[in-house]
Amino acid sequence: MLFAWMGFLKSSDPIDQPLQQQISGFLEQPYIAIESAGVLRDEGGGRAGYLVLFEAESRAAAEALVAESPIRRAGLYSEYHLFEYQAEVG
Repeated sequence: MLFAWMGFLKSSDPIDQPLQQQISGFLEQPYIAIESAGVLRDEGGGRAGYLVLFEAESRAAAEALVAESPIRRAGLYSEYHLFEYQAEVG
């Protein structure tokens, strides 16, 4: 199953280097089948959040993955959402 995970940051302030390294390490793990991942930017170009499209065997598995997010654990999201994603084009 393909999932879309969107997280919106509380602040557009830069993320400190140690946390940024944790994020990179988290996204580079071989057991995460990531289709696409990137930063969501606001109208001024500031970092507003993240979007990740990834494969998981079930919603429970996807929720477990999201629970391990370094950004989520650090409490930097104002909100986040997990959706099953069904591509219609592309």
